[in-house]
Amino acid sequence: MEILRKEMKLKGFSVIRLGKEINIHPTNIYGWFSGKFLPNASSVKKLKSLGFSDTAVLDPSKDVEV
Repeated sequence: MEILRKEMKLKGFSVIRLGKEINIHPTNIYGWFSGKFLPNASSVKKLKSLGFSDTAVLDPSKDVEV
């Protein structure tokens, strides 16, 4: 499971809720999951302020065990 998706689940965030929280379209988050693109600096800052780990925001599609 991708690290960002895992941390979202642990923190109780859906893709839609997280998108609203950090003011981005949910499609962007799905792109992070797939590795198509990475969060921009603004999104990284917002994700960090919500308590997401460095790995989750800098390498969101990285597979981790759950």
